[in-house]
Amino acid sequence: METQDWNPKEHGLRDPSALMIGHDPRLAKSETLADYALFVNYYFDNTIKDRAYKSKYGLASAAFNQIVEITNGKIKPEEIYVTNLCNSSLPAVNGKGNVYIPEEKAADGVENIKRILHENPSIEYIFPMSLQVNYWLQKLGLYYSTDEFVEYSKPMIDGVVIEPPYYKPIKQRTFLMICGNIYPVIGGKQIVIPTLHAKCFPLNRQFRAYEVSYERIRNYFS
Repeated sequence: METQDWNPKEHGLRDPSALMIGHDPRLAKSETLADYALFVNYYFDNTIKDRAYKSKYGLASAAFNQIVEITNGKIKPEEIYVTNLCNSSLPAVNGKGNVYIPEEKAADGVENIKRILHENPSIEYIFPMSLQVNYWLQKLGLYYSTDEFVEYSKPMIDGVVIEPPYYKPIKQRTFLMICGNIYPVIGGKQIVIPTLHAKCFPLNRQFRAYEVSYERIRNYFS
């Protein structure tokens, strides 16, 4: 099963001004796969009341609320295009790390993102969520921060050679190097702003170190 992208224009909403990029189609610690990336259809359709509704709606709501909050309300849910770096099913992990996105799947995702940007020139901002997503976007040439970030965020070999594979960077806390910064798309006019995954929002004590990063984004949109 392939999870679909959410284009607000195709659902009677607005032309997209922002692109939000999630990780993969699965709910954390679940076999449940999304019909649309990040289950965002649950945010707009209150008639859906199926199994795990609370978790699905909660993820969609957190995803949109994060963007609205950090942009001071200047970007609305109705104008956000949503995709995942990987829209196909990946094997769940056993609590050792995050689901690993193989490079070939990530490359397919980057090509899909480039297509989205080409077909939707109204998109000005890109919000890629999570360390691994941003690692692949930089390694595969969508945007760039530093060689150090890419090197330190590489997956540990121990995690990718076992079944099921998992992602863990060779150095911890490298996401603090880029989260909340502003980067240009290589060869494009869009702005990339890395954020934590929606499941981390609102920020709690565990993510207190990212408060400065998020304040930087708010200041950019002030």
